[in-house]
Parts: sequence; C-alpha cells; structure tokens
Amino acid sequence: MPGMLHEVEDRARRAARSATFTMMGIVFGTTGLALLSVALWLMIAVLQGAIVACAAIGALYLILGVCFMALGRHPGAAHPPEPAQPKDPFVQIAEGFATGMRAGRAARSTDR
Repeated sequence: MPGMLHEVEDRARRAARSATFTMMGIVFGTTGLALLSVALWLMIAVLQGAIVACAAIGALYLILGVCFMALGRHPGAAHPPEPAQPKDPFVQIAEGFATGMRAGRAARSTDR
C-alpha cells in the first residue's frame, strides 16, 4: 500500500510542478507580449500616428485571435457521435452461442 501512495504523491508533485511552470510561462509570455505591443505602438505612432498604430495593432490581435480560435477547434466536436443502436436480443443470443461453440472447439482441440 505505501508504494501506491508514493506513486500518487509523485504524480501529484509532477502535476503541481507542471502547472507551476506553465503559469510562469504564461505570465512571462504575457509580459513580453505587452512590452512588444508597446514597442510596436511607439514605432507605428512615430511613423504614422496614433490612430494608425491603434488600428494596426488591433487588426493584428484580431487576426491572431481568429487564427488561434480556428486552430483550437476540434473537427469532431460539432457533431457528437451517435449512440450505438442496441442489437436485437436474438442476435445477441446467437452471437453468444457462436462464441461459446468456438471456445468449446478450441478447448477440445488443445486437449488432444
């Protein structure tokens, strides 16, 4: 039993570590994206003006958002799978009988 608890603790520790590093990556990535956005804003604002900078950066983020949403969509998620139709009870009985017959024949052939 202690081995099983150790395995659960180890999995929990690895999951916590993975979540921590993922969150740190998100924080640093968001900070870098914010700073790059400011730098892009300043560059476009100096060259073209504030309105053009706002439109350009807004369009960039809109296009990136649409692309990520399209990539995150699962093709099979729109139509859930239909539940399997239950077989006729007589068909199930016949399949069970045939399976039993095969098992019996296989058992007899290995006894010889």
